[in-house]
Order: sequence, then structure tokens, then C-alpha cells
Amino acid sequence: MIRVAICDDEQETLHYLYDAVAHYGAQKGLDLSIDIFVQAKDLAAQITGGGNYQIYILDMLMPQMDGIEIGQEIRRQDEQASIIYLTSSADYAFQAFRVFALRYLLKPVNIQELQEAMDFAAVHVLQSQRTLNVNTALGIQRVFYHEIEYVENSARALHIFVTNGHEIVSRLLRNSFENNLGSLLESPEFIQIHKSYIVNLNHVKLYGLTMMTMRSGAQIPVSKSRQPEVKRAYLKYIAEGY
Repeated sequence: MIRVAICDDEQETLHYLYDAVAHYGAQKGLDLSIDIFVQAKDLAAQITGGGNYQIYILDMLMPQMDGIEIGQEIRRQDEQASIIYLTSSADYAFQAFRVFALRYLLKPVNIQELQEAMDFAAVHVLQSQRTLNVNTALGIQRVFYHEIEYVENSARALHIFVTNGHEIVSRLLRNSFENNLGSLLESPEFIQIHKSYIVNLNHVKLYGLTMMTMRSGAQIPVSKSRQPEVKRAYLKYIAEGY
């Protein structure tokens, strides 16, 4: 199930959006749970109380609390949620990037543009739910793809570094590094930049021709033979992501 929150102080727009999103879910065969909020403070209370959603559709301009303030609260609680902003003015588009909004739609909302935004959001949600099963000394450990910062092949074992600072170490590998992580490399956010390293491009803080610096501060070498491929993949990922 994908949980969707829609917040708009205009009742007519709110119900139009609800019907449009519900229809979208039915068309795509998606199990959507949709909650609507007329007042931003009610949604904010739900978020701070732990009632998070995977997709938020937010009016940018609302009384008492605007969409950016809600977006900031969402990001404090959840880095993975998809945010779609709605507004009658393009003047606030730049602010939307501060909370890494997925889309920015002008009112009156075009149904095709809303459906395209929902396509991106739904794919993002489904991708964020993918997991890697790691055979460790303590048993099979499941790790969400989005939590993986980078993977190192060292001493014939996988060393998986995750965003909370922990390191997960697999049992000794029987197959090659690439064969063990083939499913990971099928995802566009992961790329092998060295014979011993695979990185998650979502967590790259600084890209250099010979080195990538991750958000944790770890510096991962880019092998000379892979530099052209890595550069193309990184620039493509950035272009498609924004």
C-alpha cells in the first residue's frame, strides 16, 4: 500500500485532487490510501505524531502554515517521501528545491501533468521499498537499497556501509563481486566505480574524476578504466533526477 496525503485549503480543489489520484490508482492497479487535509496544521500534527506518508501533494500557499514549512517538517522525519507542490504562481518554484520536491505543478492542475508526477512518485516509492538480502554470520539481513551508501569488496566479503553509520559484513563470497550484487547494479542509482566498490549516487556529496566523496565523508576511488563510464552515468543520473 502507498499512503498519499493531499493538503489544500480550497475544498473544491481538494476533492478534485482526491478523485484524480484515486482514479489514477485504479488505472495503474496501485493500492493507494488517500487522506485529505484542509488545514496544514492538521497534516503537520499527523507528521510529527509519526503518521508519515510516502507521497505528499501540497498547496504552496496556505494560511497559518505554508507548503514549504510542511515540506521542511516532512524532510526532518523522512528523506525518502515524494513531495508534489501545487501553486497559482511560479514565483515559489525555487523554494520547492530546498526540500527536494519531486514536481511543481501550476494551478489549475492539468490532469496529465498530475498523472505524470504521480508516475514519478509511485516509481520512487516502489524503488525505496526494495531490499538487498545479505548472508551474514548472524543470518540473512535485509537492507533497504536507499539505506546503502556504498559497498566494498574486501577479503572476499561484502562490506555494506549504510546511512546510519553501521557496517554490515557478509559471509565469504562464493561468486564474483558483480554476480553477488547483480540486482543492485540493475538500479540506476548504483554504479560500480572500481573493481572493489559500488556506490549509491544518491549519497554522493562530491564527484571528482578520480574520487567520489560520500555524505559520510568516505572517499571512494574511481578506477582509471571506469572514469569515462562513471562520468556519463553520474551526469545522466543528475540530469534525470532534477
